[in-house]
Order: sequence, then C-alpha cells, then structure tokens
Amino acid sequence: MPRLSDGEPAGKPTRFVLLGLGKLGGRELSYHSDLDLILVYEGDGRTGPPAEATRFDRFELTDNFHYFTELAQRIIRATSYQGPMGRLYQVDMRLRPTGKSGSLVIPLAEFRRYYEEGGAQLWERQALTKARVVLGDPDFGRQVMSVVEQGAYGQSWRPDMADEIRLMRERLEAIRGGRNLKRGFGGIVDVEFLVQVYQLKHGRELPQVRLTNTWDALQALKAAQLLSAQDYAVLHAGYDFLRLVESRLRIVHNRSLEELPGAPEDLEKLARRLGWEVLLDQSAGSQFLIALEEHTTRIRQTFLRLVGQAKKSDSEPLADGPSE
Repeated sequence: MPRLSDGEPAGKPTRFVLLGLGKLGGRELSYHSDLDLILVYEGDGRTGPPAEATRFDRFELTDNFHYFTELAQRIIRATSYQGPMGRLYQVDMRLRPTGKSGSLVIPLAEFRRYYEEGGAQLWERQALTKARVVLGDPDFGRQVMSVVEQGAYGQSWRPDMADEIRLMRERLEAIRGGRNLKRGFGGIVDVEFLVQVYQLKHGRELPQVRLTNTWDALQALKAAQLLSAQDYAVLHAGYDFLRLVESRLRIVHNRSLEELPGAPEDLEKLARRLGWEVLLDQSAGSQFLIALEEHTTRIRQTFLRLVGQAKKSDSEPLADGPSE
C-alpha cells in the first residue's frame, strides 16, 4: 500500500483518482470510443507492508510514483487486451500534462502547479472542460476537481483565445478533413470547440455552463441566453446527425471510423442504414449527402459567426443567426 511521506497526513495511505476526459468525461461514448484518462495521486511517499504482514514476510518496497505508474500500465493492459471477443477499450493518456512525453501519472501538487504557473496550453485547458472523476476516493476527487475547475476556468478570457481556437480548428481540418465526420468541414469538432469557447469565456461567472456533456452544455448555454434558440437548434440537430452517422459506421465495421466511405455502393448502404430509401430519381446515398452538406454548412457558418462574437466584450449584444 503506497503511503504519504510529507506533511500532516504522512504515513497514511495515498489516495488517487482517475479523471475521464473527452467522450468518457462527457458521458458520450460511442462504439469504439477511446478512454481518455489522467491518473492523479495524492503525493510522494513509499509503499509500506500490508497490515497482515509479519517481520518474517518478504516483500519489495517502492516509491509512490513507481507504484501508480505500474497501476496505470496495468489498467491500460487490462482494458486494451485483445481477447477472443476483441478488447474492451483503447486507453489514451496523452491528455495528461506534458502529453505523451510526460509521466503516465502525476501527483496533485504537480498537477496544480502545471495549471497555476501558466505551463498549460489553451488546448489543455479546453480538454479540462470535459474532465470528471470516474474512479477513486470521493474526498480526494473533490480536491482534484477543484484544480480542474481552476485550470479550465480560472484564467481570464482574452479575445485572442477565440482566434487561437479557430486556428487550431483549421489545423485539424487541414490534417484530416475531407470526408472526416469529426475533423472535416462543419464536423463534430466544430460543435465541441464552439461549446468550449463559450464555456471558457463565461464559465468563471456562470458555473451552470460547466457541463462535460456536449448536449447538456448546449442546453445550458441556451438557458443562460448565450446561444439563441435558432443557433441552439442548428448545433443540436447537426451534432445529433453527425454522431448518429459515426455510430452507424462504427457498429457495422466494428472499428473506430470517422471517414465516410468512398465507394458509392458503401455510401448507399450507409444511407439505407440511416433510414433513407431509394426514390425514383434519387439514390439513398445522394439524399444522405444533401442532408450532410446542409448540416455541416449550417454548423460551420454558426461556428465562425459565434467564435467571432466571442471576441466581443460581454456588453456588446450577440447577433442571432440569419433568418431562413
């Protein structure tokens, strides 16, 4: 059992939590979604003998960092093990501070220092808007979530943040755009980034918008009058549509897919699975593509307009979307 070595709780068992981020944090898991995790433990120390041990027992002691690193590695191996029925989940821990080059686990003091001393990039603060405790000691979890909320919402909003997030979105599209449902034109990331822009801007003063689920956050932004009814309808309907298409792709092919099929016959099958039927003058696939273009165009127009409005001061009125 790992124990703390410093401060008032020295000698007591070391607590830890697993933070879920991304789709796990937002309770939005789809077929073949990754589990985005960060393991935060209470502090430095060393393992001690189990309570039932005697002086004749032999066991190896280690430090807390090594203990929790081994725990994280075992979690990864257990969840991603390829058994006869496949694997449970692919675990992704790259959202931890310093990314894939950093340690798998982090003590609370270092976790706090990373966000308080300005080391965190904006995209890392965005990621924290979807963080929640999925496993661990409840009291310690509240301490960790206090750091999470400070990391996400403690920094004052600056207009240039909207530009930085927009440019980040453009880079993602340039890397993997085209027919990609998530990163392509007007894709899933447009909605998620837009929600995070408004959460980062208003979350300090309006705790009610600090929701990890994208659908819930859209509703909260509308209730707080930060989204108009029309913009909410466009974003909600578009997000519903894209996530449904993503799910249909993945459940049939049994793997993590975000790209629309290139072959016309495969696109036709996908459209029929989504409910379209062949008309006299139009295939199911062509009807689906028309609907897809309508949703993604409206999402992209709304994204650009509202991210632009996020640069304004709160005293300036927000324009509604164009009338139809």
